[in-house]
Amino acid sequence: MNPLKKLAGQTAIYGVPSILGRFLNYLLVTLHTDVLNTTQYGVYSDLYTYVAYIIMVYSFGMETTFFRFANKANPREAYRNAGSFVFYLSTFVSVNLVIFSPTIASLLGYEGKAHYIIWLAVILWIDALVALPFAQLRYQNKPVRFAVYRLVNVVLVIVLQIFLLGICPKIHEGSFLPVLKPLVDLFFIPDYGVEYIIIANLIANAFYIIFLLKPILQIRFRINWQAFKPMFWYALPITITGIAGITNERLDIILLGDLLPEGFYPGKTNQDVQGIYGASVKLSVLMILGNQAFRFAAEPFFFSSAKDKNAPDLFARVFHYFVIAAVIVFVGVSVNKEFIATELLRSPEFREALMVVPWLLIGKLFMGVYTNFAIWFKIIDKTIFGAYFALTGAFITITANFFLIPKVGYIAPAYASILAYFTMAVVCYGYGQKHFPIPYNLKVAFLYLLAGILAVYVLGFLSLENKSLEYPIKLVITFVLVGVVFLVERKNLMKR
Repeated sequence: MNPLKKLAGQTAIYGVPSILGRFLNYLLVTLHTDVLNTTQYGVYSDLYTYVAYIIMVYSFGMETTFFRFANKANPREAYRNAGSFVFYLSTFVSVNLVIFSPTIASLLGYEGKAHYIIWLAVILWIDALVALPFAQLRYQNKPVRFAVYRLVNVVLVIVLQIFLLGICPKIHEGSFLPVLKPLVDLFFIPDYGVEYIIIANLIANAFYIIFLLKPILQIRFRINWQAFKPMFWYALPITITGIAGITNERLDIILLGDLLPEGFYPGKTNQDVQGIYGASVKLSVLMILGNQAFRFAAEPFFFSSAKDKNAPDLFARVFHYFVIAAVIVFVGVSVNKEFIATELLRSPEFREALMVVPWLLIGKLFMGVYTNFAIWFKIIDKTIFGAYFALTGAFITITANFFLIPKVGYIAPAYASILAYFTMAVVCYGYGQKHFPIPYNLKVAFLYLLAGILAVYVLGFLSLENKSLEYPIKLVITFVLVGVVFLVERKNLMKR
């Protein structure tokens, strides 16, 4: 089978649970912005930023490490060693999070909310426990099973949140199915909002253990330290890279709350600003999902193809089509952001930061470019370079936000993201061409990106009083542009 078609197919399958899940989560944004106020949404965004950091420590880069050592050594032993280490590390951290939960909650500004920390500690522990079983499914080329398990989780999260946040309050008030009020009142707590989002995630994640019990037990929870030692040193830079990467992706929400002068936006607290910005970030999620689906499929693909003499040309073609897909997403979301926001962000106050969306998308696009360029140091076992590049990006992110947030507010994190990922991509490309040359066609990639930016800029002037006419026109123009790209690339696609 054509390797590019295989990669594209697996990327699509891996992307189904993520893309469909996030699409359905878009609908949850509608629920969240209807039920929660901007302050509560800020708390939710803040907490899950910390979660993103901690999960990097829990997984310790062992998924990528497993792929590398499964291809160069004993796959079963690599799986057991990686899974055992993640289990012991995550258990140790979660137990400590639970023990010190009151102190941690107080330090984060959530006095009396220790249950936030306890519940999230359990969610993170489950995520870590199933990380290697999911990686094994990817290694064994079982994307359908991977997708089904993820989809079940997504559906459970959505159903539970709709029930707890949308239906239970109405039953409790007696405005819907009053016959169920005595039953609902046994467990429903009206003051809960963010809590029910966390509870829904906790219950849904518990089902992962049921689905993956067999591969979990295959880990055996014993470590062959002699075989694990090189895995640890391979994974350590990946962990540093991941933590620095989360800094580039998620620290902006925390920094907005800490660095923005109170009253910068009249009538809004900094937690309100965090909530409004967090809602706008949701509109860039398609680019994030595309990057995630690509990474799920590409890591095992790149490792298995690395020894092929045609690997550099193959990797260059993968990059070419990745850029095309990313530019299409950038144009589609940027041009239609008002329409998307109107449908998803029910409260108008959540739409105040929509101007950041195109800039956020460009930053995420460069993140995907970096992901493509970064394969070289994983293939040649030089993951320390990944740590160097990611730490460089984190330094730029923190520094840029520190100087820009007090001056320009919402838009600062987007500018910082573009600068960080662009720098990482350029530096990674430069070093990569010395160690593992790949003939990327950067000229064509740049032209596609430039064309996309021009299209977004020009169509930004298309504004009609009749929005029911403007939105369909922009949608049609978007599809026309996609058709033009297909026509330009048709001959190349037919040759592949």
